[in-house]
Amino acid sequence: MTTGLAWYILGPKGAGKSAVFEHFRLKWEDRFDRFFVSWDLRGFPVADVTQIQTGQSHGSSRTQSAWEFLLRLRVFQTLSSDEGLDAPKEFTSLRAELVKSGLLIDDWKLSVSRWLSSSASFKISLGFFGFDVSNQPVGPLEVSAVLRTALGRVGTKNRHIISVDGLDSFFLETSDDWASLAGLVHAIESVNRFLGKIGLPVTVVAAIRTEAFEALESTDSNKLKSHTVYLDWSPSGVGSGSELWTLVDTKIRVSEPGIKRFTDTYLSTDIGQGHYSRIPDYFLAYTRLLPRDLIAMMTHLQAVHPGSAPVSEHDAVTTVRNYAEQYFVGEVANNLAGILTDRAGRQQKTRVFFEAVKSVKFAEFTLHEIQQELDGELAEAETKQLLRQMFEIGAIGIRTRNNNYVERTDFVYRKASPVAFNPRRIFLLHNALIVAWNKARV
Repeated sequence: MTTGLAWYILGPKGAGKSAVFEHFRLKWEDRFDRFFVSWDLRGFPVADVTQIQTGQSHGSSRTQSAWEFLLRLRVFQTLSSDEGLDAPKEFTSLRAELVKSGLLIDDWKLSVSRWLSSSASFKISLGFFGFDVSNQPVGPLEVSAVLRTALGRVGTKNRHIISVDGLDSFFLETSDDWASLAGLVHAIESVNRFLGKIGLPVTVVAAIRTEAFEALESTDSNKLKSHTVYLDWSPSGVGSGSELWTLVDTKIRVSEPGIKRFTDTYLSTDIGQGHYSRIPDYFLAYTRLLPRDLIAMMTHLQAVHPGSAPVSEHDAVTTVRNYAEQYFVGEVANNLAGILTDRAGRQQKTRVFFEAVKSVKFAEFTLHEIQQELDGELAEAETKQLLRQMFEIGAIGIRTRNNNYVERTDFVYRKASPVAFNPRRIFLLHNALIVAWNKARV
């Protein structure tokens, strides 16, 4: 991110995308030559951005222009706080005009609703940047053009990052959400390319769920991959050498600097739980190799084992069960919300689907078995849609058989080979769901 080459941080929910931003915020907070601006879009009317009146017809171009308008304001705002900025006096005059018109504020939630009107305009004097509008009110498109010109006339040696976060919270419930996200992604590309071209060390970086980014309808998304950072914790393995345990070590050393390796100090007891003889391997096998999952596991461990002695096998098993029942099931349910397009009945349908999966007899099951339970409640297409989401969030895996022999099992976070979702395959519940729902393994 410090080089300006990373524009998108991708990863599943809980992979640590927001933590990356927080790392830079804390690292830079005492530096005079580093500026970190956080823009959290939780609660922001993201879908309404598609309706902002820029003077263009409704569609992808207007949505992208609307986001560019907002992003340029953010860029202008962070540069305005840079005491090392080399800018003409007109820049200061424009800033005063933008403040007076209510455009340079920290939260635009209420403003967006006003900008949806076809008569939305701002009373701003723009003549000092070569735009002769005879002091008439102007719209977002004109303001955006002036901002672009103004940014081209300033310079700084200080580094600025504008983080765009909170997109997981609305997670694409409507077609306007999808359109708005696509517009935002391409607006970030456009703004960053312009900033790079004029030599301004300012970068806009967005945290986006991998499945959302890859599902965007775009002819250009592939070329953006050179500007993406994927948060993937699986390559480091599932044992005590996993980078996830390094993350735990780093966190613990803040309060206990004498502890070098958490796993060696507290998780060294040998166990006999199925294939697992060591607690670190056992714990990770019940996560989706995500920081959020492991932190939740450690929280439950602390509740059953507050002492300083090595964790016993009994406490480890209790921790896994509590984690599975009290955390993991809820995480899966939350990730199914908003997936179905039928807004009127989707809450009830999603609940019925979740209960059907919960009621399967064995850890292995098929679409046919689930659909039999849902006959009359959900169409098969809706069941497939929810099963696909369960696969994408790591709640179920896909088994490949050769006659009666299981060749491999693929989860989205741990693939033996490249695999796509296939509703005709055999599904396997995640270990944590097997424990939480007390399912027999085949």
